[in-house]
Amino acid sequence: MLAPHYPNQSEVARLRERIECEQKAATWALTGPTIGTAQHWFISRRMERIGRYQEQLALLIGEQASLALIIEILENSPAQKREQDRHERQEGGC
Repeated sequence: MLAPHYPNQSEVARLRERIECEQKAATWALTGPTIGTAQHWFISRRMERIGRYQEQLALLIGEQASLALIIEILENSPAQKREQDRHERQEGGC
């Protein structure tokens, strides 16, 4: 969620959207029908782009806020939620 006091809120929103798209693409590559080094290359490029977007965000909203936003996006991704659910089910069965 964007705080109302951020300057350049539309640029922050644009960068957030780009980060979410890159994260989704990396997740798809991880779980989709890709092979070996092509898969690794594709995911690496997505993560590099996320890093560049985080640097741009840091200039707009500060380092800590930009890192918090990246963490929020990654933790709220569908793949991460599935992994957390799987882990919780495994722990509950012990």
